[in-house]
Amino acid sequence: MTNLSSIHSADDRNPYGRTFVWPNSLYQEISQLADISFIMYVFAYLSAAAKKARKMGVIFHGLEVDENSHSAKKPNMKSSSLERNFTPDEIHQLIADNLEFLQEHFAGFGFEEPRLSATYKSLERLNQPGVESPGEVPASSPVGSTVGGSERSLASSASTTARSKASTRPWRAYTIEEFEDKFQSEELVYSLVKDSYHKRITLVFRGSESHLGAAGTNWTTNLNIKVKNADVPQIISGNIADESVGLHEGYYNYIFNKTVDTTDDENFTKYDQIKDDVMGLLKKFPGYKLYVTGHSLGAGLATVAAFYLACEKDLPKPVSCINFASPRVGTRSFLNACQYLEKTCQLRILRVVNDNDTVAVVPLGEYVHAGFQVTLYKDEWFYKAKEPDLYYPNLKLDWKEWLKISWKNSIPASLNIGYDHIDYRERLDLPVAREFLEKYDLVSLYQDTDIVGFELVPLGVRFTSDTK
Repeated sequence: MTNLSSIHSADDRNPYGRTFVWPNSLYQEISQLADISFIMYVFAYLSAAAKKARKMGVIFHGLEVDENSHSAKKPNMKSSSLERNFTPDEIHQLIADNLEFLQEHFAGFGFEEPRLSATYKSLERLNQPGVESPGEVPASSPVGSTVGGSERSLASSASTTARSKASTRPWRAYTIEEFEDKFQSEELVYSLVKDSYHKRITLVFRGSESHLGAAGTNWTTNLNIKVKNADVPQIISGNIADESVGLHEGYYNYIFNKTVDTTDDENFTKYDQIKDDVMGLLKKFPGYKLYVTGHSLGAGLATVAAFYLACEKDLPKPVSCINFASPRVGTRSFLNACQYLEKTCQLRILRVVNDNDTVAVVPLGEYVHAGFQVTLYKDEWFYKAKEPDLYYPNLKLDWKEWLKISWKNSIPASLNIGYDHIDYRERLDLPVAREFLEKYDLVSLYQDTDIVGFELVPLGVRFTSDTK
C-alpha cells in the first residue's frame, strides 16, 4: 500500500468545485454517516412498534399510523410514509414516551441497556452538528465541527446556552424526511435524511433484519450471488472496455424490481421510486449534495444505488457513498465503471469495515470491492487496537500489493469466534482510530495519484481520450 502522510485539501485545488464545504477529515465524515446509518434500524423498530400498537388498540405516542400502516403523504414525496419529519430530539422523545411498550413488545431490539444509552448518544451527536445556524457560519469556517473530542469539548461550556438560543430559530439540523417500509416483507427499506447544517440529503438503506417480516427477502437477496450482467450506463458507455457491468444479482434485483404497490405504474421500479424521492428533496433544497449510506445488506444496496444515481445527469455531483460492513457487490467490470465515475468526480466511495467481519469479505469468486476501504480494529484483553488500515484498489499496484490486499479481504483472514459486525461506532471512537482518521480527508485522498492511480478530471471539464 502507498505510504500515507497527513493530507488535507485546499479549496482552490478542489476538483469538486468551491461551492460546497466538504468534511475536513475522514473521522468527521465517517462519524456523521455512522450515526445516521445505525439510527435507521432504531427508526425501523419504532415504525414497527407504532403499527403493532395500532393493531392492539394501544396509543403509540408521537408516531401514529392509519389502517394501511402509513401516514398521509407529504407534498414533495411521492411515496412518503411519514406525515411529518423527525429530528434526533424527537426520535429520542419517541423512545422515552413509549419505552415501556417497546421493552415489553420489542425486547432484544436495543431498547435495553447498554444499547439504549448508545442510541441516545448517537441521537445527541446528530442533534449537535454545530453551535451556529447555517446562516451564521463564518465564511472562513468549515461547515460543521468535528463530532466529539477536543473541538466539541471547547464548545461544551457554551453548548447548553447555544442550543437554548438555537431552539428559537426556524431550522432543524437533521430531519428524517422519508421512511419507506410499507412493503418490507417484499421490498427494501430506505429513508431520506436532510442535514441543514452540512447541506446534504442522505439516502439510507436498512441492513438485514431477521424480524419484522423481512427476514425472507433480506436473506434471499444476500444469498443470490449470481452475477447480473447489466447494461453499461449511457454516461459510461464508450469510456470503459467492458460491454456490461457485473453486479450481485440479489442486490440489483432488490433495487430494480417493480414496486409491489398496485397503484404504481406496471413498469415503475423501486429505483424509480427512490430516484423520484431523492430528486424531490434536492429540488426543494438546491445546493445540497447527495450522500448514500447503509450497514451490511444496506451497505451493499447503497453501493449499487450510489453507482446508478451518479449516472443521473440531473443530480448534483459527486454522489458520496460512505457505507459500513459492505459485502462485495460487483465484478472487475463494476470496479472499472466505478473508477471512471470517481475519476470524473461524479462518485466517491468509502467502505468502512471491521477487522474480522466476515460479511465484508463475501461473496467470493469474481467479486471485488470498489472505492476506498478503512479497516477498524478493536481493543483486546491481550493487546490494544492498532491504527486503521486505509487502501484503494489502485489498478496500477504490483502483484505483491494486490496479494496483501486480497489476503486482508479473505475469509481465512476474517474468521473469528466473536461477532464483529456491529461495533463500528465503538471502534471508530478509539483514540488510535480517531487520531489516524483526522489526518486525512476524502477529497485529498482522491487527488493523490500515487494512491488512486489516476488523475481526477474536475467537474465541468470534458473527459476525453487524452485524460483516460
